[in-house]
Amino acid sequence: MELKIHHLQPVSVTKIIFSIVLVIFSIYLYFAGTFFGIILLGAALKLSLREGFELDLEGKKYRKLYSILGIKFGFWKTLPAIEYISVFKTVKKSRARVIAAEANLGFEVYKINLFYNRNKHIEVYVSDDKENAFKVANHIAMILYIEVYDATIQ
Repeated sequence: MELKIHHLQPVSVTKIIFSIVLVIFSIYLYFAGTFFGIILLGAALKLSLREGFELDLEGKKYRKLYSILGIKFGFWKTLPAIEYISVFKTVKKSRARVIAAEANLGFEVYKINLFYNRNKHIEVYVSDDKENAFKVANHIAMILYIEVYDATIQ
């Protein structure tokens, strides 16, 4: 049995290609004498950012995990006694603006929460795909010997 598990959200190929192009362009601009390259480098790093979580069952701790270009970082916290896992569907809202026009967009995502102390929770994963969310939830449940509850049906 694995004593450390981690899951990172995938990044689309389009974002990876665009971030690589931005990195190359930002390096060119920086050495051309403009500091705008540093701003573009920040944007490229933000595009390549992957989020996820890591559980260390041996040390009884967890952390929200961030990864940029394969470098992982995050702060460890003590893992409380987890009672169950819940997978639920919600709408992630975003705002798109073009000059004077504005539109609010929403799309469905599936979140995984670890519940403890009856109603307190730790959000550990977000996915656009229901099957992926349940795969991750079942993996965690198998390691922690707890149940997964399906809260996606409304």
